[in-house]
Amino acid sequence: MSDPCGDPSWRYFPQTNSCYKLIDEHLPWTIAEFKCLFQGAHHVSIDSPEENQFVHELSRWSEIWTGAAFFGKDMHYVNSDGSRYGLFENWKDGRKPPMNRARRCIKMDQNGEWFQSCCKKKTSTVCEKKASYSSYGSNSFRFMRHRS
Repeated sequence: MSDPCGDPSWRYFPQTNSCYKLIDEHLPWTIAEFKCLFQGAHHVSIDSPEENQFVHELSRWSEIWTGAAFFGKDMHYVNSDGSRYGLFENWKDGRKPPMNRARRCIKMDQNGEWFQSCCKKKTSTVCEKKASYSSYGSNSFRFMRHRS
C-alpha cells in the first residue's frame, strides 16, 4: 500500500482522510496560510477531539495557528479551507471568549487548548490537505474539505 499523502514529510490521519504537516517556522497567520497553499493545503481545521489531539501531538506540543479566523465586520469565525467552523471547539477554560477585533485568529497552545490571537503575531502552523486517495479504496482526490 502506497503512502496516501504521497510525501513522507506529511502524516496521514485516517479518521479525517487527511494529511498534515508541521511548518516549524514562526510566521504571521496570513504568511503561514500561503506556505500551506503552496503545498496544496490550508491551515488545519479541527473538527473533533481526536483530530485536536493528533494535531497537538504533531505540533510537538508547541503553539500553532489553526485555520479559524474572522475578517472584516463579520463577527463569525471561518476556516481557511472553506469548511464549516464550529463542529468542535476547545477553548481555554471550556468557553468561547467574546469576539475581539484585535485578536481575529485562533491559536492552539502547548496544552492543546485554543485562544484568540492577533493574526500578525508569529508562530508555527500545521497544514492540512485531503489524502490523494481514500483509506477505503476510493481513488478520488478532493482539494477541499467537506462543506456544509
